[in-house]
Amino acid sequence: MNSGHKLLKQFNGHSGSQVYLKEWPGGGLYVEKIGNTERNLERLNVLYNAGLPVPKVILHANDQLIMEYIHGLDMRNFLVYNKPLKLMDFIYSILDEFSRTVTGYKDYTETYHKKLEWLPSDFLFTKEQLIDRLPKLLPQSMYHGDLTLENILYTNPDFHLIDPVTIEYDSYIFDIAKLRQDLVCKWFLRNHDTRLDVKLQVINNQLEEDYTLACSNELLILMLLRVLKHCEKDDSNYQFLMKEIERLWK
Repeated sequence: MNSGHKLLKQFNGHSGSQVYLKEWPGGGLYVEKIGNTERNLERLNVLYNAGLPVPKVILHANDQLIMEYIHGLDMRNFLVYNKPLKLMDFIYSILDEFSRTVTGYKDYTETYHKKLEWLPSDFLFTKEQLIDRLPKLLPQSMYHGDLTLENILYTNPDFHLIDPVTIEYDSYIFDIAKLRQDLVCKWFLRNHDTRLDVKLQVINNQLEEDYTLACSNELLILMLLRVLKHCEKDDSNYQFLMKEIERLWK
C-alpha cells in the first residue's frame, strides 16, 4: 500500500501506536495509524454514522488505519485570535447530540475499581477514597472518549473532532470531565507560554452552570490519572499532573 507514498510527518502516537501524515502518489494527504487501531475504528464509525464531524475511515486492515486528513487550526492558536463563543457553541452542539442518545443509567463503581487498580498504595489518596467521592450513577450515551482541546480542529467555518476512542467510560459526562483537563488545568498549554485563562474560564464557567454533575474535582482528577498512569516519575508531564491533582484534592 505504501509504494510511492510520501511520508511527510510522524506524530506522537499513544498506547504503542505510530501515527503518520502521508501523501498519496497522485497528490492529496491522509493519516495512517499503526497499532491499537480497533478502538479508534469503532468510535470513528459510530460518530461518523451519526453525522458528526470526524475524519472518514478510508481503510482498515492488519491493525493499520487509514483516515482522511483534516487540515485545520489547533485550539491554542484558534483561541489566541478568536473569542471563545464560537468554540463553546461547537462544544455544546456535540454535547447536545451526545445527551440525546442516552439509553439509561449505569453504575460505574466497578469500572472505577478496575481502572484504578494501578494506583500506588503511597499515593495522595487510596482508590477507595477517590471512588467514594466520585459520582456512581451516570447516563450511558454516545461519546468521544478523549474530548480534549487538542482533539478539536477549526476548519473554517466549522470544527472537526479527531482521535476518538472507545473506552469503558462510555458517557458524555466523562467527555466533559476530560475537556476540563484543558479548561481548568490547561494541559494543552503545558509546553507553551500562551495565556488563555480568561477565555478558558468563560467556557468552563458555562459548563459548570449547565453540567454540574460532570464538573466535579473528583472526575477531573480521574481524567488526570488516565494520563499520569503512562508518565514516568522524572518526567515533566508527571510533575505537572501531580501538582494539579494535589491542588484539586481537598
